[in-house]
Amino acid sequence: MSDKYTGLLELLRASDEWLPASTLAERLGVSTRSVRSYVTAAKSAAHPFDIIATSSAGYRLNRDAYFAYRAAFDDTPGSIPSTPRERAHHIAHRLAESTVGVAIDELASDLHVSVPTIESDVKRIRAIADDVGVQLDRVDNVLTFRADEPQLRRLLSTLIHETTDTGLLSLDTIAKRFDLESLVEFKTDLIERLDYHHFIINEYGIDAVLLHLAIAVDRVRQGQTLPADYQPLDDDAQVVVGIVRDLVKRHFDVDLGTREEGYLVRQLVTRIITPGTDSESARADPADRETTAKALDLVHDEYLIELRNDDLIERLALHVGHLVTRAKYESPSRNPLQKSIKASYPLVWDIAVFIASTIQREREIVIDEDEISYIALHIGSHLERQAQAKNRVSATIVSPSYYDVHIVMRESVEKMLGSEVSIDSVITRTDVRPTDIATEIVITTIPLPFESDSIVLVQPFLTENDVDAVRKVAARARRIRRRSAIREQLLKYFQPETFFRNVRFDSPEDMIRGLGASLISLGIIDETYIDSAIERERMSSTVFVDGLAVPHAMSMTADRPTIAIAVNEDSSEWGEHKVNVVAFIAFAASGRDEFQSVFEQIVDVFADRTRMNEVVKNSTTFEKFIDTLVHVIEL
Repeated sequence: MSDKYTGLLELLRASDEWLPASTLAERLGVSTRSVRSYVTAAKSAAHPFDIIATSSAGYRLNRDAYFAYRAAFDDTPGSIPSTPRERAHHIAHRLAESTVGVAIDELASDLHVSVPTIESDVKRIRAIADDVGVQLDRVDNVLTFRADEPQLRRLLSTLIHETTDTGLLSLDTIAKRFDLESLVEFKTDLIERLDYHHFIINEYGIDAVLLHLAIAVDRVRQGQTLPADYQPLDDDAQVVVGIVRDLVKRHFDVDLGTREEGYLVRQLVTRIITPGTDSESARADPADRETTAKALDLVHDEYLIELRNDDLIERLALHVGHLVTRAKYESPSRNPLQKSIKASYPLVWDIAVFIASTIQREREIVIDEDEISYIALHIGSHLERQAQAKNRVSATIVSPSYYDVHIVMRESVEKMLGSEVSIDSVITRTDVRPTDIATEIVITTIPLPFESDSIVLVQPFLTENDVDAVRKVAARARRIRRRSAIREQLLKYFQPETFFRNVRFDSPEDMIRGLGASLISLGIIDETYIDSAIERERMSSTVFVDGLAVPHAMSMTADRPTIAIAVNEDSSEWGEHKVNVVAFIAFAASGRDEFQSVFEQIVDVFADRTRMNEVVKNSTTFEKFIDTLVHVIEL
């Protein structure tokens, strides 16, 4: 089979629609006649499985038949490799085992293909071998590898990865190719032992490490071991060495030796396991923490996204330490989700790339896209936790103790409403007092001796109506929380002393000086700021939306960001415009990010004439002004 044959099947697998021969020919770069010959060859090779359906509309993969064929092929011991990728691995494995080389015509005979087909496979192997430093030599008709043991292993690993269609390795396939029947059981025992010692496991990378294990066992059986490369192992790594030694002996009856064990443990501790919080090794190296903190500082400066969280810094710094070690030994960790993450989360990916570039500069290493995708997982999961935490409403469950009814209630709430509420406490007594409640809502199975809109009475075993009732109360609590947050923000920048109603003024300069005087009296600005604001107004009107003027200076010299505002029922002339609201902005260097967000919300409100009119009409006092502004911002 040729590469085009494999390409045909991959195109058919990627589509659920009928694909015309002309479309397939264009994508494969061949004639429609070649497409028909590939289809015939594929159907013949898969017989009795009818893997490709044909019709006047073209071709389509019979998925059930195709996967049944692949399963049957994988389950057949000694199956002859049928695709170019499978043959490439088979040939490389043969060459790695041989000290005298393998003849091309011998390979063609053993694999039941032509010599030109083997020649094509050799080109594929040579291209991959060059990337990992392996020299493929040919003398007359004989092929040999020239490389050291680590290079050969990297080549075998790369070729195995090349045979996957989804990026996810199949342990069953690895087990068959390296004659390790109990590899899956080895993984199960390994996870159990690591979990017992409180290690946190990265399931995305564990199969790739088990591939390294399979290759190591296979090579040691052939008498080929790694060169001496002493690196001290910390206490956690020593624990893992003992686990690996015991399990390899039990499952594969092989004594790997200290070099191989140390190599595999380094793969484990830098790729797929992190010490639990009770371990000394759970704390990141200060240098890694410093690099991580610097990267997140730069993210804040560049993207105005706050990631400087102690937990994130610690977790990411631990990852950076492993990443630097892997880069040092040119052994990056693959991530089967890399392409998916990059395509689905462009902002998170962009931030991860930015962080990776900082780490590269700081530590003088090279970081590939697989490694970037792991950084993206850290960033994405942190942002998702932030979003969920902001969205969830804190709740108290009141469920009197009777066997495990209160436990069932909590589990039901978390299962059905976990994305909307967060259970902070469970009260199992009947004598509940208001002082016992410190959460936004209460979910109770008994009537309480006090009333509140935040209380929802439910059945001991949740019904659909109960779930709907909790959702309504939670939604009301979120609205209250949002209003409170908006009010709190507004009160940072508006004060009773700087609020004015129905103020008459002769000119923009007159209004600016009047509002500015209230800011001077509070020590927020000085006369120079007012003069600068008047100069700015003369250059260009600050009426950005109809009915609203926002005079301000061009410097950020105020003591703190503050807004002095005049709300007038009757409009007044402001240059060529008429305004009802004048908001004199005192800009300060501190807190500018949060202030900018509030300022944009206010401008957005007044850009809508209906909402502006509501503020103008109802703002008879400072308190009513804040209430109305909160209401219209929330709309």
